[in-house]
Amino acid sequence: MARKVIDTVILDLDNTIFDWFAVWYASFRPVYDEIIKASGKPVDEVEADIRKVHQQHRTSEYTFLIEEIDCLKDVRASGDIRDTFKEALDRSRLGRDQNLKLYPSVFPSLWDLKKKGTKIVAYTESMAFYSAYRLKRFGLDGVIDVLFSPEDHDVPAGVALEKLRRHPDDFYQLQVTEIRHTPKGELKPNPGVLIDIIKAIGAKTERCAYIGDSLFKDVAMARDVGVLDVHAQYGESQRRPEYKLLQRVSHWTEADVQREREITAKGHDFSPTAVLKDSFAEIFMYCDFVAFPPTPMQISAEQESKNAIELWKKCVDVHQHFNDLEMRIRNFAITVVGALLAAMSFTYQQGLQTTIFGHTIPAGLGLVGAAIFAWGGFFLMDRYWYHMLLKGAVDHSAKIEKRYADIIPEIGLGKTISEASGTVTVLGMKMNSNRRLTAFYVLGGAILASVFVFLLLAQPASPTKAASPIQSTASPPVGTAPPPRQ
Repeated sequence: MARKVIDTVILDLDNTIFDWFAVWYASFRPVYDEIIKASGKPVDEVEADIRKVHQQHRTSEYTFLIEEIDCLKDVRASGDIRDTFKEALDRSRLGRDQNLKLYPSVFPSLWDLKKKGTKIVAYTESMAFYSAYRLKRFGLDGVIDVLFSPEDHDVPAGVALEKLRRHPDDFYQLQVTEIRHTPKGELKPNPGVLIDIIKAIGAKTERCAYIGDSLFKDVAMARDVGVLDVHAQYGESQRRPEYKLLQRVSHWTEADVQREREITAKGHDFSPTAVLKDSFAEIFMYCDFVAFPPTPMQISAEQESKNAIELWKKCVDVHQHFNDLEMRIRNFAITVVGALLAAMSFTYQQGLQTTIFGHTIPAGLGLVGAAIFAWGGFFLMDRYWYHMLLKGAVDHSAKIEKRYADIIPEIGLGKTISEASGTVTVLGMKMNSNRRLTAFYVLGGAILASVFVFLLLAQPASPTKAASPIQSTASPPVGTAPPPRQ
């Protein structure tokens, strides 16, 4: 085939970048064997019960299988089911972790695509939690741009996740890769879902390559959509003997299983456009990968209106924040100055004075000076700091209101408040917010200046000893001559 220029790679994850079947079998088999042993039921009945639960939740990796399967009702009634299955669950986790690794050449190949700027998208049938956990374990968080997967199943009633998980929630969640969900109940092969994915990421079909291990689910679907179909032949697991167990207990319908059996048995009536026989890195033999072009952001008028409303609401919140700060500053200014004046009054009542350069002045004069200085400081902070920020927020919201006035006339609150504020009159003079703020501090400053001048001119009297208002009527001491008669 002629080499194709590709700027978008869409990956199937399971059996394409890692051996999903090996992970599934290693984690499922210990639990499966223990279910048969603990239930005492025939194998066919146990497998039918397992499949029923898997089909109900649309996944063959259901974490809470032993909590719901019918054949374990009696076991659950006798005690904690997870205590009974502890050894089997431990073997299951160990088997999963031992097999959870990327195929050789996958990571360096994806990293090379990432450096070229090629968009990398994952599309899987595995549910979001399991897929996100694996990508994190593989070190692909951020290497893959977007993950498309079904939504997670519900947690059974009475089951506490914090008791089952050994790590914090952040350990299992992707931090960089974006997660999007495919429509509920939709499974591969579904060309419509693939088309929606391509549209959602803004890609073009002629510059996309789809890589997957299944001829039935991946290659044929990609071919129907018109993107470059690439068969990851090295990941085929359908011919393994153990694969029959998956077919018997999987969430697939009987029609799905039968259809896949037929394709596997008789082959296919077409050849994939590109085949990766031994490794993922063979993709570079067929494609020239280039950077995904940046696309202009296009949003609907409805979404634009919603965004405008959210921005406007945030501006209103900022208005309230700075207005609250200004009111607090003024209250604090009055409190501080009032405390200094009270202290000044005390020094005046006590007649406290000080001498500076030979001049005797009241001690409270310094406290009044401090009050004037504090009042001026509060004015500067209020007028030229927070009030300016408040005005900026108001002006910005006014721009939003002006732009969307015809579409969303209800967001004119800022304009209405500004107009009402500008009509305030004091003694026949219009006083907008700037003038009212300045008048408040000028009036307070004038009062403080008056106090300063009066205190500077005042001369507090020195304290004197008060005479006793009651004359003594006691007899003079013995031996003392009485006063002469007049």
